[in-house]
Amino acid sequence: IAGGLCDNLLTCIVRAWDYDKPLFVAPAMNTLMWNNPFTEKHLMVIDELGISLIPPVSKRLACGDYGNGAMAEPSLIYQAVRIYYDAQLRSGGSNVS
Repeated sequence: IAGGLCDNLLTCIVRAWDYDKPLFVAPAMNTLMWNNPFTEKHLMVIDELGISLIPPVSKRLACGDYGNGAMAEPSLIYQAVRIYYDAQLRSGGSNVS
């Protein structure tokens, strides 16, 4: 996303996204990938675009390692999105679509 690639459905949608609307990402990757300096730079780019990060969590990963990089549980993702929209509605914000 941060590199501007557009080679699958997700990245094509993000490339055409109206950044006046909220966008949330909940990444999942190996701990070494999460701790890579390029990831830190990419996170800064998506933050500058106003994309909300729901950070990964520590647990057993698909590769068998234990560490930070697992996608947040769906309930945590739902909670983060719900908090955002509730705050928008309370403040009378029009950015709820």
